[in-house]
Amino acid sequence: KNTVDKVRNKQVKRTRGEAERLLRAVLEQCASDPTKKTTFTQRCKEISECQTSLSAGDLAGDLGWLKLGKGKFGPAFDAAALALQVGQLSDLVDSDQGIHIILRSA
Repeated sequence: KNTVDKVRNKQVKRTRGEAERLLRAVLEQCASDPTKKTTFTQRCKEISECQTSLSAGDLAGDLGWLKLGKGKFGPAFDAAALALQVGQLSDLVDSDQGIHIILRSA
């Protein structure tokens, strides 16, 4: 990936390897949280480089209703989100905007 986030036009603060290690740790932490939502939200606040996540408070990491297929996150993200059941957490998902974990809440 580029060192500049082409969506937000900002310098990326960590390498892909660092991001993957951080997100793998989040997956492990969420696995021990029966509801996942508390751990997921807290970790989004702590490690996300996305400004909406940093300012969203208790909704950190919440993307709202996704309009799948509209190109915002890309086909890999859309496919991963659609494949999840409510309450299920994805593995790492790669997009043009970076690496993600998706928690389906509705």
